[in-house]
Amino acid sequence: MKNLIVFYSFSGNNRLLAQHLQKMLDADLREIVEPSPRTGFRILLDVLFRRTPKIIAPVIDWQQYNHVFLIAPIWAGRIATPLKAFLRLSKQHLLHYSFISLCGSGHNKKLRKELTQLTGMEPEFILELLVNDLLPPEKKNKIKYTSGYKVQPTDLKFFDAALDKQLPASRQLMVPKR
Repeated sequence: MKNLIVFYSFSGNNRLLAQHLQKMLDADLREIVEPSPRTGFRILLDVLFRRTPKIIAPVIDWQQYNHVFLIAPIWAGRIATPLKAFLRLSKQHLLHYSFISLCGSGHNKKLRKELTQLTGMEPEFILELLVNDLLPPEKKNKIKYTSGYKVQPTDLKFFDAALDKQLPASRQLMVPKR
């Protein structure tokens, strides 16, 4: 059995995180894509009206995986709508999963409830890695800087301590069984 990372990324930040985590865990990687390009305005409408976008769900042989890591941004305090669409299509296959997000700022206490409602079961863990922590003091807690920040591969090293702290708690789920 292996681990799987399923991710959605609008800006590319969560794609970099997914690739970084893939190397750490020796996991397989699948991307959620949309049939048409997304705009900031569409994000706003989807969040406001709780719309579910169309996605091209990745092809997954679920029997190969013992744990699924879901990675996506958080928009206006909610899980990105393309990941929600994926969860609605795939929830019956998620036996063990965790959620990790590289997001702007602030910790959202409603994520666990939202994920549980979408999947019918609680995640093993939730980890929010904050772009805000990468910013200089004069730019912290300002949405124009947190939402526009393009994470670089070297920035991800900053989050390794948080990942190392959280991941060992679920190490038995992540180590591929041979």
